[in-house]
Amino acid sequence: MNTNVRKITDGAMMCAIVGVMLLINRQFAGLLEEMLLFAFPLPMVFFAAKYGWKDALLPFAAMVLLSVVLGTPQTIFYVASESLLGLVYGGGIYLKQGRKRLLVSAMIIAILANIISTIIYASFFGYDIPAEIAELQNIMENMFAQTGMGMPATLDMPRFLLTIYIASTILIGILQGFVTHVLSLTMLKRMRFEVPAAGGDNLRNPPKWSGYVALACMMGYFYAVSRGIGNPALESALQGLGVFGIMYLVFYGYICFLTIFRGRTKLSRLLFMLLALFFMMTATLAMAFVGFLYITTGMYKRIMEGRENAEKNQ
Repeated sequence: MNTNVRKITDGAMMCAIVGVMLLINRQFAGLLEEMLLFAFPLPMVFFAAKYGWKDALLPFAAMVLLSVVLGTPQTIFYVASESLLGLVYGGGIYLKQGRKRLLVSAMIIAILANIISTIIYASFFGYDIPAEIAELQNIMENMFAQTGMGMPATLDMPRFLLTIYIASTILIGILQGFVTHVLSLTMLKRMRFEVPAAGGDNLRNPPKWSGYVALACMMGYFYAVSRGIGNPALESALQGLGVFGIMYLVFYGYICFLTIFRGRTKLSRLLFMLLALFFMMTATLAMAFVGFLYITTGMYKRIMEGRENAEKNQ
């Protein structure tokens, strides 16, 4: 088949997929764009990975026009931002960029899209962020009252909740970029695309200094919450960095569980994955401590060396 004809056919197919997704999303009153947002970049990832970002600009414009016809103003922004993510990611695959660069670019675009969508909600769709924070404050106060615990006198609850709100928006963007990265590589591998090779076990074996930095951020968070600093900007910065530090350590606490039970049976791995998820939700500080030990003591290397020695002795 002629290359230009194949290109037009593939572009039309990707636009058709997006059109079907928009129709399903419309039938379910926007539920798809909220729950399966990470699926929207995949058609553009495929096209840009095959033909490059320049040739992908025309299908990108067609997808945005489809969202104008079949969606709402909110959907238009989602389709445009997610298709842009797919365009950049697929273009990186076409240019044979490394996995780290692809992952970072996906996360940055997803974070910016999340932040901008929040601003758009507040500006155009009547989403009242101060009212949401006030409602969260009432929930927190009721929870403290029911448990008999008192809130720290130095804690400025509205500013604290605003900091947490911003940090959670960024964290959701990071998670979305990571999920898009994993799904895109999985899809492209199945379709026999040439994808960048994995960079060893860098994800499972982070630098030791990152554990100490995350612990310092976590300690700064607890100090800012319990004692107060007197400088609102510095206090908000410490609280925001502390949230990222805690999540980083908790994530590696989960990785620790997965690494220890990496070579066992599927049933035992599943059980310990569920157990680790349970601890992440119910014993966050304990999981953060496990993550700190995992990062700073070189636990990953020792586990892998022990397995290699065990295999040699068999």
